[in-house]
Amino acid sequence: MKPSKQPTGRPRESRVDDAIRDAVRELVREGGYAALTMDAVAAKARVGKAAIYRRHASRSELVFSALVHGRETEPLPDTGSLHGDLTALADLILRLFRDPAVTPALPGLLAEIKQQPDIAARFRDTFIAGERAEVTRLLDRALARGELTSPADPALVHAAVLGSCFAWVFLLDEPPTPSLAPRVAALAAAAADA
Repeated sequence: MKPSKQPTGRPRESRVDDAIRDAVRELVREGGYAALTMDAVAAKARVGKAAIYRRHASRSELVFSALVHGRETEPLPDTGSLHGDLTALADLILRLFRDPAVTPALPGLLAEIKQQPDIAARFRDTFIAGERAEVTRLLDRALARGELTSPADPALVHAAVLGSCFAWVFLLDEPPTPSLAPRVAALAAAAADA
């Protein structure tokens, strides 16, 4: 029988993790992504900078972890129709984009992520992959119900929803009104049936 492996080093304190995450969210709301510094996070969280650097190698990794990486993709309800399912997905994305900590951070974070391949890979493997899996499930349900005549491309449908929401909120600087999610769903449904 092999001896069990003991973890090396001190176990991470969830109190410190929570304080760092809360500090990031508060600082981003107050001053945006560009103004966020490791010094400010350490002061707000009341931890040493070394505690932050043990957890996160860079500012973008820190913000990504605090705002995106820890989020579990919510399972979408089966509404009984492709349009309803796509509306639920668009609504989920728009709620994320309306988060007062995410809104001021996301454009700067995405720009920095593009410059750091390891963080970009984590972003794709967690956030994007989770949403893409939901899109695949809802398209499979639509195909089984006979709403689609052939399998749709999940990447294209996901891009239609995510890209439309992102463009509306961040590029056009328009507020996400209650009627936006069903309108985005109609665009994505057209992409699914193309």
